[in-house]
Amino acid sequence: MVKKSEKAILVYPKIHSTFNSDAVETALVNKAKEILGMDESEINFIFLSGNFFDTRGWAYSAIRSWRGAIKPSSSKKRPILDATFACLSVYLSSLISFQADFAFAYDEIQEILVEKGRDDLWAIIEEKIPFVSLPPAEMFPPGLKSPIAPYYTLKQDEELFLGELYSTVFLSNFVKNMKSRYYVYFSYMGYSAFGYFSSLPKTNKFGFDTTPREFDMDPTEENFVKFIESSTTLKDLMIALIEAHNNTFLEQFLVGDYETFLNQLLEIEEIDEGEG
Repeated sequence: MVKKSEKAILVYPKIHSTFNSDAVETALVNKAKEILGMDESEINFIFLSGNFFDTRGWAYSAIRSWRGAIKPSSSKKRPILDATFACLSVYLSSLISFQADFAFAYDEIQEILVEKGRDDLWAIIEEKIPFVSLPPAEMFPPGLKSPIAPYYTLKQDEELFLGELYSTVFLSNFVKNMKSRYYVYFSYMGYSAFGYFSSLPKTNKFGFDTTPREFDMDPTEENFVKFIESSTTLKDLMIALIEAHNNTFLEQFLVGDYETFLNQLLEIEEIDEGEG
């Protein structure tokens, strides 16, 4: 049973597109299990990819193998995990994209300092990586006590980011069966995808520091399944998920107002959009 606090805070997704290829979905789920190197009893996961829809909405597709997760179209029960991860994905995508700019800047700084023979200065800067820029408390929006991030960067390259939300992010206060804060973010040609895990997964098949495969075939069910089954890294899987969403091969769900959940989670007062 959903508690009153959860009903008041979470904004539940609604069906946006009903078409679904069972073959593509099954291939994605099975390949995700293979890449993670664990069976269902050892790790739960959910992967999402989507696009912004209207002012506050986000339409997404997902694959999931998480004990207790409810698919928004398959039950009258409330899809708590889907609702939480969808809203969280929208928020984190902007933060991580911002951090990616710092990563690129650090690479250029390293090249300049090494070229100038200032390895001593680079050694000082390198100690500060990973780096997340946070504003002083005085610059927080009204009512904001602490940001939903900071998060800790576990590993990243140009396309893929593995992180963990700090323990001060009390998501379990709102979603009782969420025990983990580990997630990945993948960006590709302006699109993005997220993955959330019940525990820290093995990363040997994530594809860090490798170039992801491009999906350059006709977007048919047969070609998607072929591409997925021949994938060897999480990056490849994320591209398949993004392309499957963009070509509507999976059910799509719409979170019509993700800001309400985020504002309450962050304890930000509602702001009148007509002001200023």
